[in-house]
Amino acid sequence: MAKSLFFGGKGGVGKTSCATAYALSCADAGWNTLLVSTDPAHNLADLFGRQPGPTPTRMRPGLDVVELDPDHETKRYLDQVKANIKPMVSGERSAAVFRQLDLARHAPGTEEAALFDALVGLLLDTGQHYDRLIFDTAPGGHTVRLLALPEIMGAWVDGLMQRRHKVRSDYKAWLGDGEVVDDPIQEALMRRRGRLAAAREHLTCPAHSAMVLVANPERLPALETARTRDLLEANGLHVSAVVINKCLPTTVDSQWLANWREEQRPWIEQLETSFADRLCIRIEHQPHAPASVEDLRPLYDALGELSPWHTHA
Repeated sequence: MAKSLFFGGKGGVGKTSCATAYALSCADAGWNTLLVSTDPAHNLADLFGRQPGPTPTRMRPGLDVVELDPDHETKRYLDQVKANIKPMVSGERSAAVFRQLDLARHAPGTEEAALFDALVGLLLDTGQHYDRLIFDTAPGGHTVRLLALPEIMGAWVDGLMQRRHKVRSDYKAWLGDGEVVDDPIQEALMRRRGRLAAAREHLTCPAHSAMVLVANPERLPALETARTRDLLEANGLHVSAVVINKCLPTTVDSQWLANWREEQRPWIEQLETSFADRLCIRIEHQPHAPASVEDLRPLYDALGELSPWHTHA
């Protein structure tokens, strides 16, 4: 199974640039790499010059890219649920169930469940064909909720299985010595629980999966990054490094920039103190926003420090 590295952080801190630069370095090192964006504000097309899709698209030698669109994944997920339950219900009951599923499309949590289902497929199935999976995730809180879903959904599926078991036990008691036929719903729940357990094991194993938090040296990103680390590690997810992006260089050519650099200094120090037990990488502010993968060279070089984690057995 491929090793997975998730880049997360507050919106606008440079997650996409860092994730893409590191994915490029993995591909150049000879690892067959898949870069995945789960951020609704996709901009990988701007960097690569063409639009990735919901399935792996070869962008560079050794590098495929996927963009998970929430609307597409939600429709795919609900269509899959309909296909699974169609043989189990019929007639008027079937129509009522499908109406409820159509309504659920806009319910809270449905989009996250659909994205997580796609993520599980990438980790357990598609990932078998790659050495490295690099994820460009949505802003902080969304990422925490998404990666915490194995625990939440696992408990939910266990509850469904317990209730299903009770119904079948009661039914058997009513039948007396009658034989209870195989239960396809119970079997589907057991398969679902198995995949959730496998995803949970992968995400919480430091040898297989880790998180890199990206922050800018400013008050809100610095504070949110520390909170995000606490939330991720409370859910058993390993934070391996923090990238402090857009640091002004030590040599500046105006008083205005010098003042700005001094404003950054305490937040750089706070981030490095908060992550003193983790790898801290500083990346200087670039003269312009990356417009292509060629503009990512400074990030590519700086993120080479992450390599020791990715060579971990």
